[in-house]
Amino acid sequence: MKWLLYIIGVLWIGAGSSFILYTNQCRHVLKKTVQGTDPGLISIVPIAIGALLIAGAYQTALPWVVVLLGILAIGKGCMVLFNPGRLAGRLTCWFFEQASENTWRLAGIIALILGTALLSWL
Repeated sequence: MKWLLYIIGVLWIGAGSSFILYTNQCRHVLKKTVQGTDPGLISIVPIAIGALLIAGAYQTALPWVVVLLGILAIGKGCMVLFNPGRLAGRLTCWFFEQASENTWRLAGIIALILGTALLSWL
């Protein structure tokens, strides 16, 4: 299970670095990927990552933080799946259409920090 946490940490670092360095390209690729995809299919990714984080949390130095991240990821997946008040569509539209480059870079910094922290806790 520990190796799955390593993979998640490395993916977070890679995604965060890409968001920081290649903001417009990442926005374009993700927008193209998400726009034509069923929200039920998209929700599988955060739910699976959240479940993996919760399952492997007790192999880390700070398991309560990793469990909290897993719960937040599952919550995000459920929000996308059930879409109360079309919130997921509005957030997706805002993130791809109106969010500034600095917002994307901030998301990249957060992902980079989370990935580095997860790897350091293993």
